[in-house]
Amino acid sequence: MRSKLCGRGAFICVMGVCVAGCQSKAGTGALVGGAGGAAAGAAIGSVSHARAGEGALIGAAVGALGGALIGHSMDKADEQRDQRNSYAEHDYDRRHASTLGETVTKADVIKWTQRGVHDEVIIDRVERSRTVFHLAAADENELRDNGVSESVIHAMEATARR
Repeated sequence: MRSKLCGRGAFICVMGVCVAGCQSKAGTGALVGGAGGAAAGAAIGSVSHARAGEGALIGAAVGALGGALIGHSMDKADEQRDQRNSYAEHDYDRRHASTLGETVTKADVIKWTQRGVHDEVIIDRVERSRTVFHLAAADENELRDNGVSESVIHAMEATARR
């Protein structure tokens, strides 16, 4: 009876950790790493020293730590990407009214691209501005070298046909 109760308690704890861990990549990485490490540790421990339990515990600990570290770095990268995109969209909303009818420069387009502003937003800014771009081959190459997409370059070129 006692072993059944302990087994159920362990199952409930594992399920709780699974639900909580899946809320972030660090938690998910710890769970996946721990499970993989436990399996590998048990296999190695049973083959080499007939100590599958100890191998599983050591493997789970090492796997969980490694998975958590990798997942944490992925969470940080996601936060930075979201922050860049949020800033880019906020920047667009804040400046949108002021760029309507105003000039846009090639430097503005490069700056927006490097900040991560979406192509559709940059194209909208270019189309709504009073700027007429006459891009030489050197200008196009500079834009490409700075990561500006072909669709944005085409939108800039299209202003010359206004």
